[in-house]
Amino acid sequence: MERLGQKIVRFRKSISLVWLIALIVLGYFALQLPDQLKGNGFTRDGEFQQVEQVLEQEFKQDPHQIIVLFEGDEPTIRKEMTRHVTLFRDIKGVGQVVGPTENPQAIRDGKGYLTVGTPDIEQKWTKAVENKVDVPNDVSVRLTGEPLIVDDLNTASKNDLVRAELIGVPAALLVLLIVFGTPLAAVLPLIMGLVTFIFGAGTLYFVAGQQELSIFVLNAVAMISLALGIDFSLLYVNRFREEQGKGYSIARAAEVSVATAGRSILFSGICVFVGLAGLLVIDVDVFQAVAIGTLVSVLGAVISAITLLPALLALFGTGLEKGRIFKSGSDRGERRWRNLARFVMKRPVAITIFSLILLVPCLIPLRDLELNIPQASALPEDYASRLAFESWEKKFGDDGTDAVVLVEGDFSSEAGLRRLEDATRNFQADSGVKDVISGATLAEQNGLDLEQAVQVEQAKQQLTPWIAFDADVARVNVNLVGDPGDQASQDWVRKVREMGYTIGGPAAFNQEIYDEIYDKMPLALSVVLLATFLILLIAFRSILIPIKAILMNLLSLGATFGLLVILFESGLVFPAETIGILTPVFIFSLVFGLSMDYEVFLVSRMEEYYDETGDNDVATEMGLAKTSKIITSAALIMIVVTGAFAFTGVSPIKQLGVGIALAIFIDATIVRMLLVPALMKLFGHWNWWWPGGRRKRQTKWH
Repeated sequence: MERLGQKIVRFRKSISLVWLIALIVLGYFALQLPDQLKGNGFTRDGEFQQVEQVLEQEFKQDPHQIIVLFEGDEPTIRKEMTRHVTLFRDIKGVGQVVGPTENPQAIRDGKGYLTVGTPDIEQKWTKAVENKVDVPNDVSVRLTGEPLIVDDLNTASKNDLVRAELIGVPAALLVLLIVFGTPLAAVLPLIMGLVTFIFGAGTLYFVAGQQELSIFVLNAVAMISLALGIDFSLLYVNRFREEQGKGYSIARAAEVSVATAGRSILFSGICVFVGLAGLLVIDVDVFQAVAIGTLVSVLGAVISAITLLPALLALFGTGLEKGRIFKSGSDRGERRWRNLARFVMKRPVAITIFSLILLVPCLIPLRDLELNIPQASALPEDYASRLAFESWEKKFGDDGTDAVVLVEGDFSSEAGLRRLEDATRNFQADSGVKDVISGATLAEQNGLDLEQAVQVEQAKQQLTPWIAFDADVARVNVNLVGDPGDQASQDWVRKVREMGYTIGGPAAFNQEIYDEIYDKMPLALSVVLLATFLILLIAFRSILIPIKAILMNLLSLGATFGLLVILFESGLVFPAETIGILTPVFIFSLVFGLSMDYEVFLVSRMEEYYDETGDNDVATEMGLAKTSKIITSAALIMIVVTGAFAFTGVSPIKQLGVGIALAIFIDATIVRMLLVPALMKLFGHWNWWWPGGRRKRQTKWH
């Protein structure tokens, strides 16, 4: 690493120029990234998707629908709905427009709705429908449905990002000013955070051209970019100033900083990378998209921190101490941290027990954790599409189709028709089913059995929306007793699949997403834990330190999830709502990596002192004293940057921001200040045990 530092210092101008050109180009594409993000990302190539394709190809069902909700006097809205069916059918490119004639249940208690099928969720369809709306003053019309909800989620996510940055960035700048005391030293980490974001967002623009990226990617990339850009810069700038304080020249200080802080940054980046790479195991688009986005950001953070940052410091290092606003007080700060380390190490058992008493009770609420897939309820409460959807759902939601079962057979034969009738009767007799609609039930309503109906040409034509005679497939729409997202509905879907049926619809969608996440999480967790263990093993040449780091991380993350249940599900702090299924997975991936980031910073410094002195107590005390100010400052900045998302409106993003801030707070206080030094003292030299004996590094810096 020292040789790399020498080359960076030597070619500092060229490196800075290359980065400037790259950032201008990537910045241009980064500005266009938000327009490339589509959908909430909860899609996967499963049975649900196969059913959707059959419904679209064989039954001409549109993949997306706009719901047009009418409110007013019933005779008036019936008249207006009938008129608007004709208006909407004139829109070129739209699919089926279903009104009161096709759906008599669509008018009830002064409310009615039409559905307009669309081939995609592009905003142009919403605009076209809005332009056709023309009602008298005594009738109100509101639009909702997937195209509007997704578009509003995109808009709200952009607004939330701006709002969070307006809160978080000034707060981070204030913390940096207090930590470093001078304007340039304070601004530099923020610049590196911006560089990381531009690198990530600009690169993702090209990824978005190859695959669909979720609207949640932008916020996740912003969080991880600011976090790592600032964290890595804090570590590096602090080490650079420390080396300058020893009398080294600017060039030499930059070289030494690359060799020491740069090594820590490299291993930290690998740990974060591994934590996020675990998301790739889960075959759901939103996890894949966020994983790719954040992995690109991690790559950008590491590369910029070990190339651009030392080059900039080599160029402008003389201005680092100019214009001091706050006194540094570094010696006094180090003494306080050394005193804390001594206090903890004098009573390691008591401190360990005290820490566990604080953390373990937070695990209890985990038994009440409920997860949901973000839909309209993820939007801010005042958004029109959410209000309209909730109004529609309250009045008509129970009449929807929760599951679509495909029945295969030759429906020109008696055996095939009997198979469809038997399936319909079985579902009607099921205690978990509220209502069933199929070709068999429609024939029955007309006073015919199915075999008679298919013999009459007119009746057979009426059955074509339910039986695709040429494709040998029929659909059975099932309305379940429970909510399509609850456990009972998911169990029902699994039971029907075991019977040999292909099943789609909202209940199947939820079941596939939940099962994919729950089934793959153990694998993702195992990959992350094993890879992290191996990385820390290589980094510190110790068996015990990686094990302790992983266990402490899991404990603090478990406590975080328990606190999230209290904060959100109880309604004591935020409006009562279940936790988005994104939240715990993303928090684990992001925070596990970031916590290892701090672990590497701290233990790397302890290792330097241990290799020199062979004294575990001195190494623990000095490592804590030298790094705690920076780690705590980095954690505080992370807390204000991610915690700022608590003031945003999109609930999964709010939960994610609050969760990360909580996890970092727990890690920086209870874990890093108390548990780490206590356990380092308890295990003594066993912390550094290595099979065959420990080979000391030739360390020239502290």
